[in-house]
Amino acid sequence: MRDPEIIDIASVQPKAGLGANFDSPTYPTLRFSTKCRILGDPSPQAIEPTDPSFVNDGLRQATLTREGHRCVFCGFYSSQNEVHNVNDNHRDMQPENLRSIDSLCHGWQHLGELGNGNAVIAYVPGLRGQDVNHLQRTIMVASQSDDPGLRDDAKTLLNWLASHRDYTTEAWGTHDPRVFGDALVKLNEEAREKREVLFQNLAVIFNPESYRQQVTAWVGESYRAFPTNQWARVYHDVMNAPA
Repeated sequence: MRDPEIIDIASVQPKAGLGANFDSPTYPTLRFSTKCRILGDPSPQAIEPTDPSFVNDGLRQATLTREGHRCVFCGFYSSQNEVHNVNDNHRDMQPENLRSIDSLCHGWQHLGELGNGNAVIAYVPGLRGQDVNHLQRTIMVASQSDDPGLRDDAKTLLNWLASHRDYTTEAWGTHDPRVFGDALVKLNEEAREKREVLFQNLAVIFNPESYRQQVTAWVGESYRAFPTNQWARVYHDVMNAPA
């Protein structure tokens, strides 16, 4: 090992390609989308393919296994993750069109299929879609805690997020995800490619009652290392970490 004190810093050359990965995001942008409307679709509200080969031939499990059960958009691991059709066409079963996805991120891809009362569109500037979903997931876990104080905090945060639907209604005339889904279907391909700008700062806020089964799995998997009864200590340690 060379002594740092005798190294000529001016002559040091960084390794070729160092930092090149900083030019591209770790995960793709989470954008609004909805399922392609296909004539004769027997299950128009389904958020996963219904083709028999998808389940019977093991294509669903093969996709999740290949992806390590991690979401293509946020990286969240869960045995409850689903399979997403990248081009929104549920009849396109090519392996490269099938990716593992967290159920919340999947909801962003199925605005037209979320159902009445299951979600709202809210204006939350300054937060990436992935961060909004991580926050919502944590709120849902907290809302099922044995700690009444934590449950109250979760309810307060969720109501704060959901209240931002009023800004969306004021600007767009609605906060119903299905209306946004219908609008997306009518956009041509060029306009759809601009949706990231068109819907900037908008997010899907979900009704936690629809995700009770997933929350149970999350608590036993990804949140196992940080159970809710340790959150106060973790917060204290982070906020009071030595400089």
